[in-house]
Amino acid sequence: MAWYRQYRPRLVKELNLQVVRETLQSMMSSGKIPQTLLFAGPKGTGKTSAARILGVLLNDPANAALVDQLFFKKEPEKATKKAVSFAEPDPSTEFARRVYAGTSFVVQELDAASNRRIDDVRALKERLNLAPQEGKMTVYILDEVHMLTTEAFNALLKILEEPPSHVVFILATTELHKLPATIISRCSVVSFYKASDKEIQAALERILQAEKIDYQVADLQMIIKRADGSFRDAVKILESACAKQKLDLSLIANLLSSDNQQYIKTLLDAVIAKDAALIVGTCEQMRLLNLNQRDFYQDLYQFLHQDLLANLKLSVKQAQYESRIDQFFLQQLLSIDLEQMTPIAFLPLEIKFLEIVERSKQQKQKSSPSEPTTHTEPMTGESSSAIVKPTTTSPAQETKKKIEQESVKAIVDEIEVVAESSESKIIIKSDIDPEQFWQKLLNECVNKHFSLSTLLKSCRLGGLEADTAKVMVYYPFHKEQLQQQKNISILRELSKFLFGSEWQFDFELAAQTTDNNQESELLLAAKDVLL
Repeated sequence: MAWYRQYRPRLVKELNLQVVRETLQSMMSSGKIPQTLLFAGPKGTGKTSAARILGVLLNDPANAALVDQLFFKKEPEKATKKAVSFAEPDPSTEFARRVYAGTSFVVQELDAASNRRIDDVRALKERLNLAPQEGKMTVYILDEVHMLTTEAFNALLKILEEPPSHVVFILATTELHKLPATIISRCSVVSFYKASDKEIQAALERILQAEKIDYQVADLQMIIKRADGSFRDAVKILESACAKQKLDLSLIANLLSSDNQQYIKTLLDAVIAKDAALIVGTCEQMRLLNLNQRDFYQDLYQFLHQDLLANLKLSVKQAQYESRIDQFFLQQLLSIDLEQMTPIAFLPLEIKFLEIVERSKQQKQKSSPSEPTTHTEPMTGESSSAIVKPTTTSPAQETKKKIEQESVKAIVDEIEVVAESSESKIIIKSDIDPEQFWQKLLNECVNKHFSLSTLLKSCRLGGLEADTAKVMVYYPFHKEQLQQQKNISILRELSKFLFGSEWQFDFELAAQTTDNNQESELLLAAKDVLL
């Protein structure tokens, strides 16, 4: 049996998340458990486990009288004292064991991602009339409920309004915002959050002690970091690390991505030193080691953000770079799609860093054209044309300080802070690739504003200056249409959505390259579409 199933919490008091445990205990002590619940939160935080615990609790003989009162509206016999709170379920019974193992029909799990149509919900409605084979209550768990279609949600709403007395619904989702407000209003929401490091550590230690496996807390910390607040992920990683009945992190080196920090530091230092060869060599080494891209990018963002917090005195850690450098790197990384599929791993990151280096060199040449170009030695002291293995050794303090001072000047020149007399605002000088800007704008228009996209496709981008896009228009009719206030407003909103700031659009007539007959045909076609 997989460890995650074997070590699922079996009692309310064993639930790993404190906030959920306290919520359910409050329901138990008040003697009121809602008939429709909505468990919302990240993956692997115990939503299904909590639902199974409720299934056992509602069918435990010790709670039979209170269940009769609450769900079947039966008054207790005069000789019987009225129950006021639910008791903890007995985990040692055969019934409880089957529920926790997922083999009992009392707790039925339905995957809404696979059964998302209205016909599936209608089939569920037919099943609700069947009384439970054992116990008093049947618990239906609708997992990933946000995947249901609109029609299926409408059908489910009717069921939730008047559920049968012997049925409890628990809807589970990782994306609460995708649920209709009408569904949420029919449920009592229980929020699940990412587990804290302390909570995951306690869960892992309990498993290791039960398995009688020796461990070091430092090893657990590495597993906890990669689990990212998920109990399920943490237990699965731990299971892989204990394949030989001992905790051996070397078995899961790829899962832990423990080398990410040194590669991140090496890449950032290479950009600051403007060493293009070191950037290429490091990325190639990362590809040869088959590092996980998703984990690497997550660690990269986290490294820069934590360094920024250290600069702002919001963290006890020592800052590695200046605050302006952290902000610049974060801004540059957010301007590209690191998740795009490419045939070469880490290619978007590699190209972006090389672009920054080239731009920084050009900026330096413009600012001091008379100064001779100096060559900066690679930080590792080895030939940067070969694949360089990152080391923890940093350059001499004086050399590093000089490099950072030069690079900070070139990098910070990318950002202009403009104070206006009427109001103060920050204007970011555009470093967006014009072709990428234009293509993204066209793609978004095609999806949302087809008529406007038809107009734009007959134009071309003349250039980007500060916060203004210069658009070259070939026909006066097109220019007249594009300059209408409704189209200007749409373009500004789209630019803010796509690029984070509202762009201005300047439309200019370009030199005509078509004869009069062709122009007339194009005008007629445009009028058919737009008027």
